[in-house]
This record gives sequence, structure tokens and C-alpha cells, in this order.
Amino acid sequence: MSLSIKAKKEINTLIEAVVKKYISKAASKPKANSGNPFVMALLKDFEPLIHRIHGLKTSLGSEMEKIAEIIAIDAWGKANIQRKVKVNVALPKNVFQTIDSIINNLSNAKTLSDYDKEKKMILDACKKPSKTTEQHTYEFDLVVTDPKKKHTYILEMKGPDPNTTEVPGAKKRLLVAIAWAYFKTKSEKIDSHFAIYYNNKHPKVYKNPKVHYYFNPAGGTIVQEDFWNFLGKNTQTFNSLTKLFESYGKTNKKKIWDGFSKLIDIK
Repeated sequence: MSLSIKAKKEINTLIEAVVKKYISKAASKPKANSGNPFVMALLKDFEPLIHRIHGLKTSLGSEMEKIAEIIAIDAWGKANIQRKVKVNVALPKNVFQTIDSIINNLSNAKTLSDYDKEKKMILDACKKPSKTTEQHTYEFDLVVTDPKKKHTYILEMKGPDPNTTEVPGAKKRLLVAIAWAYFKTKSEKIDSHFAIYYNNKHPKVYKNPKVHYYFNPAGGTIVQEDFWNFLGKNTQTFNSLTKLFESYGKTNKKKIWDGFSKLIDIK
């Protein structure tokens, strides 16, 4: 199996916590709603249920980074995984200038994203550092170290439709991550990817102009199966994870329905 018993138990615990949270809110029959007067007028009796299910989906989405960490630790070992790495990054000024130039060219549509070319530009700038440096604080979602190949991977996790303002910020962090990892490891064995944890176009190829404007599919992004299977070092990790969610849903179907149905007034 691609997921250990320990990892499955930890993931189930996270799922259970989110479900319990929203079943509990359903039991208290809160008045919160989406605020859309047209939806309220049409689906007044169902709106509390819709609102709470949407809240559960959002909360579950925020837990996916923790699930990614569990799977990565399970496959790579705890010593090789770091999540939410907040660091003061000091780099030569010319490296930051190179990164800003890449971002500006993409923002102004002067160039299309080319991951390999961008990576080379940053590494070349690192090898010819300016005397002056700059320091800024960054947070990296997930850092994975392959101890055998001595390769460092920095990943930023997002859903398939991030906000327009989030994408260029993520691009800069991931370009900075390449330089940060280079000076830290003294090695060019580095990759930084925008990790889309599920493909909302499945079974079609993932496409989002907002994302692909800054991250080309060939190298810049790692999506759904590729992402989860990379973390788990197994081609069946994504399937195992979805089956785990499916199994929880089937086993707890009555409990979930009993909890949420309290929000619907069918009289």
C-alpha cells in the first residue's frame, strides 16, 4: 500500500475533526448564510445546509497542507520534510533584481513563463553575486529533501483557482526559493513548483490562465496525481488518498446526514 496505517489514521483524524466541527454547528442551527438575497429567496430552507457544506469544503481544503505533510513524512522521513518554513532570506541584490525582472516581464506579457530558463537565470545570478545584499522574510509551504539524490524541492500548495493577486506573489516566493536553496545547499539540484492539489477540470488537462501566465505547465506546476504521487513516492498515492476520503464518507454517511439534515425545515 502507498499509505501506511499510521498515515491513514492521522489523515482520518483530520477528516473527522472537520466533519465533527460542522455537524456541531449544524446542531446549533446557526443563522449564518451566504448573504445572497436571491439564493435566500429561492432556497431559504436549504440555504443553512448549503452554507455549512460550503464551510466544511473550505475547512477541509485548508487541512490539505497538513495531509500533504503527513504523506511526505510517511514517504521521505520526518527529517527530510519541513512545512511552513519561515526564514529571513538574505540574497545578493543582483539576484533579487533578476527575480524582479522575470516577474515584471511576465506581468507585462513581454515573455511567456519558461521554468528551465528562469531557473538558469537565477542560478547564473547566484554564481556572480553582487557585493550588496538584501534581506526579506518569506514562508515556504513545503520543503522536501531527497537524501539519496541530494535534491531539494520547494512547493507552494494552492487550489485550482487561486486569487489573481496570489499567483504573482507565489511566483516570486518560488523564484526566491531557488536562490535560497542554492546558497543553503551549495548545489544546483533544486526545484520549486506551484502545487495544485486537485484538478477541477479532470479528466481534462488542468488549465487556468491566471496560473499559466506565471507558471508554465512543463516544469512550473505540479498537479493532482503528479503532486500527491510525488509526495508519496508511489504512483498509487493519489488513488489511495481519494479512496480514504471515500471510505470515510461511506462509513459515516448516516452520521453526516443526521447532523446536516437538522438544518432543513421540510414542514
